[in-house]
Amino acid sequence: MELPHSPYLFMMAVGDFKIYKDKWKDKEVNYYLEPAYAPYAKDIFGFTPEVMDFYSQILGVDYPWNKYAQIVVRDYVSGAMENTTATLHGDYVQGTARELADRYYDKGRSTIVHELFHQWFGDYVTAESWSNLTVNESFADLSETLWAEHKYGQDAGDAHNYEAMQGYLSDPGNEKKDLVRFHYHNSMDMFDGVSYQKGGRVLNMLRNYLGKEAFYKGLGLYLKTNAFKNGEAHQLRLALEEVSGKDLNWFFNQWYFGAGHPLLDIKYNWDEQTQTQQVILSQTQDGDTFRIPMAVDIYSGGKKIRKQIWMNDKTDTLSWKLDRKPDLVNVDGDKILLTKKTDHKTLQEFWFQYQNAGLYVDRLEAIEAAKAALKQQDPTAEKILMAALQDKYYELRIQAIEAITPGQTKLYALALPELVKSAQKDDNNLVRAAAIRSLYTSEQPEKYKEIYQEALKSTSYAIIGAGLEGTAILDKTQALQLAKSFEKDSKGMLTKAIVSIYGVSGGDSEWPFVYQNFMSADPQSKFDMFSDFINIIAAVKSPGYASEGIRAIKDFGIKYKAHGVAPKIIQILQQLKPVRTGMNDQASADLIDKSVKELEAKP
Repeated sequence: MELPHSPYLFMMAVGDFKIYKDKWKDKEVNYYLEPAYAPYAKDIFGFTPEVMDFYSQILGVDYPWNKYAQIVVRDYVSGAMENTTATLHGDYVQGTARELADRYYDKGRSTIVHELFHQWFGDYVTAESWSNLTVNESFADLSETLWAEHKYGQDAGDAHNYEAMQGYLSDPGNEKKDLVRFHYHNSMDMFDGVSYQKGGRVLNMLRNYLGKEAFYKGLGLYLKTNAFKNGEAHQLRLALEEVSGKDLNWFFNQWYFGAGHPLLDIKYNWDEQTQTQQVILSQTQDGDTFRIPMAVDIYSGGKKIRKQIWMNDKTDTLSWKLDRKPDLVNVDGDKILLTKKTDHKTLQEFWFQYQNAGLYVDRLEAIEAAKAALKQQDPTAEKILMAALQDKYYELRIQAIEAITPGQTKLYALALPELVKSAQKDDNNLVRAAAIRSLYTSEQPEKYKEIYQEALKSTSYAIIGAGLEGTAILDKTQALQLAKSFEKDSKGMLTKAIVSIYGVSGGDSEWPFVYQNFMSADPQSKFDMFSDFINIIAAVKSPGYASEGIRAIKDFGIKYKAHGVAPKIIQILQQLKPVRTGMNDQASADLIDKSVKELEAKP
C-alpha cells in the first residue's frame, strides 16, 4: 500500500479461485470466484465499474485506491467486509445467470454496492471510533438506495428505502439507541439496525432537506477534508453546513445524538362553512418532540399545491382556506420521513392518492389500506387492488396478486383475466410465479393446466417452481416424477417447490435431497422449510434418516434459542414422537426426548 489506511481493513484470502479481470478507467477491477461460478463472474460482478463511475461522479472524488478486488468466500462471519481495495463477500452473492434472473435488486447486488461505497466512507475516511460507526455504515446503507434509484428507477430506490425503514422500525429495542453512542457494552453492539437502516434513512432525509446537489457536494468536502484520516459526525455536519449555508445543529442533535423517531398521527377536518381545510398533526411518542420539516401536497380541481411546513410541537394544526374541499391532502409529500405513521385518510382518498400522488410509498399505502378493507367488500378497495395488478412496479403487482384470493369470490372472478395474463406474459419472473400460484389455489385449478405445463419449459427457477406446484395440485404422482427430473439443476424457488412436493409425497429415496438443501439453507429458508422437512421425517422408513432430521431440527433450535424458537421446535418434536413410535422407531423417539431436554435446559 502506497496510501495510508486503517489496520483493521487489512485481510488475506487464500483459496481455489478463478480470477476474472475487469477494469475501471486504468485501474484493475478483479473478481475472485469459486471455479463453479467463474463462468458467471460478469453476471455477478460485471456492473461494478459502472457503480464506481456513478459514485465517483456524485461524490466528486474518484475511486481513491490503485485497484479493486472482490473475493467470494464461504462461512464468512459478517456476510461481507470492505477491506481497503479488496472486499470479501459471503457466497450468497454468487449465482448462475439463471439464478440472477430471478433475483433483481436482491441482497447480493445491494451488498456489492454497499461494500463498494465503503471504499470512500469507511476506508478513505474511517470512523474515529466505533461510537461514530455511522460515518461508515449509515453511508454504505444509503448507497444501496442511491444505486437502486439511479439504475432501476425511483420506485426501486423508494422501495429499498422503505423496506430498510421497516427493518429498523420492527426491532423494538432500536428506538432507545442514539445513532452516535459513546457508551456500549461491546463494539459489535454498534453493528445494528440503528447504525445501518436508521442511519441510512436519516441521511436520505438530509439529502431531501438540503437538495441533492448540496448534499453530494457536502459529502465530497467531508471526504477531501478528512482524506486518509478519521472522521466523526460533527465533521460531516460542518462540511454540509459550509456547502449549504444552513445550520444543521438541530438536525444532528435530534437524529445523531438523540434516540428514537416520531410516531406521527395525522387527522383531517374540512369545514364547509368557512371553506377551511385543517390537518391535525400529533407526535404520540414518549419523550422529546421532533422538529420536522416536510412537504404537504394539496390536490384540488386537478391541481397540486405544495406547502413546505415545519412541525415544531407535539401537536400542530395546519389550516388553509380553499375554494373547495380538496380531493387529497398528502402529508409528507416526498414520503421521506423516518416515522411510524397513522394516517386517517378515507379509502376514497387513498384511491385518489394511488392514482395521482404517484410515488412508490403513496401507492403502497393505498394498497395496504385496500387490503385492510377487503373484509367489508368495499368497492373502492377492490378498485385499488385491480389497478395495482397492473402497477408499473413489480413488487406492488405481487402485493396485489397475493391480496386477491379465491376467498374474495367476486373480486377474484373480476381479477382472473388479469391473473391469467400475468401468469403467461408478465415481464417479471416473480410476478409470473405469483400469478401462477394464485391460479392453482383457485376453485378450478385444472382450468389452468396448460399454464402450469408451459411454466415448466421456462428458464426461470421461480416460474418452473410455480408450475411444478400447480402440477402437484392436479397430479401428485406426475409432480413427483417431474421433481426428480429437476433435481440436478434446481435453485431458489424451484428447490423450494421440490422440497414441498417431497414433503407431501416423498420418502427415503428423496431424503438426501431434502436433507442436503435444509442443511445448506440460510436460517430464514430453513424456517420456511420446516413444515415440509417435518413431513418427510415423519414419512421416511429409515431410523437413520429420521435421526438425522431430528438432530438438524434440534441444532437449529439450540442455535437460535435466544430468538425464542425453542418452544416451537419442542412442540414440533413432541408431535413427531408418536409418529415415529408408531413406526417402531424407538431410537428416534428416544432422540426426541433427549433433544427436548436440551432445548428446555437453561443456558
